[in-house]
Amino acid sequence: MQLGHCRFDSDKGELINQESGLVWSLPRAELHVLRLLVEYQGKVVAKPILESGHKDGSHLSSASVARAIFTLRSFLGPQHETLIETVKGQGYLLRHHRARKETRYQRRRFTIKSLPVLLVVISLFSVLLLSLWWFNRLGPSISPTMPLSIDTVTLDSGQQVEMILYSPSNTNNELLIAQGQLLTQSLLHCHETVWNTVFLSLSHDKQVLNITFRGDYFGQSIIRNIKISDLRQPKRFINPEWLKQVSICDSSPVQIASSHQSWRR
Repeated sequence: MQLGHCRFDSDKGELINQESGLVWSLPRAELHVLRLLVEYQGKVVAKPILESGHKDGSHLSSASVARAIFTLRSFLGPQHETLIETVKGQGYLLRHHRARKETRYQRRRFTIKSLPVLLVVISLFSVLLLSLWWFNRLGPSISPTMPLSIDTVTLDSGQQVEMILYSPSNTNNELLIAQGQLLTQSLLHCHETVWNTVFLSLSHDKQVLNITFRGDYFGQSIIRNIKISDLRQPKRFINPEWLKQVSICDSSPVQIASSHQSWRR
């Protein structure tokens, strides 16, 4: 009898794998269980019947039957182990091999029918990816914001500090330039400092001055961000009082520990 890619010889008590040529001489429990399943193929064989044992009157335990089912399925292999079905609360059933072939054919037919849909989805996805690539290639490139000015301040020690000004517009930058000049004059009073780059920028409403100091302290990169708000006219963001508070020349770690500081006037 054919069971998947295996052939069962009931007389010899052998299960032969026709793909690998492996011959399994079935142990007593496996042979008894498989003969009963074949005899009642397509019907549920109750567990008490499978445990009834052999013609010699011996009896199989429930564990022996379960182990026999497990080893039989293992020999049939993953593709055909479902030929032996567990019917919960009742027993086991050996499916007809032909019925399984019909089921596989139906699944294959379903797959073939669904193939056009899959091809349409793949095509749409490919068009989307191509469109994104084309847009990124031909679309407007985003260039980085260019600074308004870059100046180099040389201290008494010979240390050089870059002063970089960023402006939100191309006109009316007198206020930003004036604040940059004030900070430059303050840095010139420093013999040396931990800062090597200073960035300045004004908010669009010109009411907030943003200052970022970047430097190096014993090989460790440090940064200090300061925001100064001034709602008065004329603006006086940088003044002697403020310079005394921030101590831009001070290189102690206490002064640079704060990452963000704000002043409001």
